Amino acid sequence: MYNVEEEYLKYVENVGGRIISSENPMADIKKTRAALGITQEEIGKLVKLRRETISRIENGIINPTFEFVKKKKKTIAVAKVIRDLQALEEVLMLSGRTASSLPPSLLRLCFNISLQDLKLASEIGVRSYQRSKAKIIKKIKSEV
Repeated sequence: MYNVEEEYLKYVENVGGRIISSENPMADIKKTRAALGITQEEIGKLVKLRRETISRIENGIINPTFEFVKKKKKTIAVAKVIRDLQALEEVLMLSGRTASSLPPSLLRLCFNISLQDLKLASEIGVRSYQRSKAKIIKKIKSEV
């Protein structure tokens, strides 16, 4: 069964580890952002940096700080979990089982994230889900 906490931690480790161990962390930062369909402005809002700063990091003009990597991996992980939860809800509904969404207050508590950031991460997660729906549903079905 899908475990929110385990998946969140897995995503955090995956994103953070990939960036830290990369020969070209700036390219991985950009690739990770683009894979979810997140704009530089959106990631900037979530990690509290201007879009221009995100662009400079991704283009190798300035190096990312450890704090930036920590915030980015958390943000990406939250968006991926929200994406997965949307897929799980759809899979359960299609199979005739009851789907119960986690209330926003619980998600905020779990991820220690502001309501504004949770809303933006949710929009990103939903958009990402719509872009790669078949692949994500297949992953979730294998875990249900």
